[in-house]
Amino acid sequence: MTAAPTFRIRQARVSDLPALWPLARQLDSYNLPADRRVLTRLVATSVRAFRGAVPKPTARYLFVMERPRDHRVVGCSLIIAKHGTPSRPHFWLDVTTAPGWGPALRLGMTTDGPTELGGLVLLPRFRGHRERLGRQLSYARVAYLAAHPERGEPEILVEYLPPLTRAGDSRFWRAFGGPLTGLSYREADRRSVTDTAFIRRAFPRTPVPLDRFPPAVRRDLGVVHPAAAGACRRLRAIGFRDLRQVEPFDGGPYYGARLADLTLVRRMRPGRLVAAAEQGLSPQGTVPVPRDGLLCTAPARGEFRAVAATYRWRHDQVEVSAMVMKMLEGQPGMPVHVTPL
Repeated sequence: MTAAPTFRIRQARVSDLPALWPLARQLDSYNLPADRRVLTRLVATSVRAFRGAVPKPTARYLFVMERPRDHRVVGCSLIIAKHGTPSRPHFWLDVTTAPGWGPALRLGMTTDGPTELGGLVLLPRFRGHRERLGRQLSYARVAYLAAHPERGEPEILVEYLPPLTRAGDSRFWRAFGGPLTGLSYREADRRSVTDTAFIRRAFPRTPVPLDRFPPAVRRDLGVVHPAAAGACRRLRAIGFRDLRQVEPFDGGPYYGARLADLTLVRRMRPGRLVAAAEQGLSPQGTVPVPRDGLLCTAPARGEFRAVAATYRWRHDQVEVSAMVMKMLEGQPGMPVHVTPL
């Protein structure tokens, strides 16, 4: 990381709502919908959750990426602390081979679900940035859970959109869920934000043979949308795997992992911030090797900062430049969690 960082990640604030709206309009998913009322509630919940004031079943943690020099928000990502509760079960379709049925889909459900990662989106002009902003937003969520495992579940889940029509519709939903529910894809997606009981009522409990679907539907089932391929590769690189499950509305794949098994988590180390030595030498006269990593701090209760930057280890001390210290809003001696990149 030869150049100085120009972006940082922090927890979302109520004042970020105007900047979050265009991001929500781009993604328009069930966990980051283009609905101002839902978005306002999400931010309010997130602010309280970062302060530890929201129980796990309803906690959401919304992160934003900002450019500190002008405070512009250019992206966001989200943690859903628990996806699947007695009041709102988590549903999926297993892609399996059922005896007597052949390749088939089978409805699954749990009321004790995993933590879900979602809501990852960048403004178009900041995609492909030299600082790899999407990777930072993705990995910051994992780093936060690793530093606060009590705020999530041992199992982590990620859902990816499959290829959709040019109009943003789901071929799978048209062939399967639509006839069962009488709802459009978007109507069902919106309804699932507050109600998932209709899935249990409408979907069959017996396996559904794959050969009942048109070839175009079968071809896209469990396939990651091309726009999300990079995000999927990043998570696979740290230990996520295809669960052979798909989302009941659009047939997009679910990937999952145990938090403790992820390479980012195994390599994370706690330390304490220290300002860079003027000559870059330790008292023993050795020069610590500079490394690149994601540095995460909590400047105050309910606050979170993460910066991808170059650092040096000196025993349990993490040496950073004055600029990085400022971006982290850190002080010498402040605890920091470091994830090598």
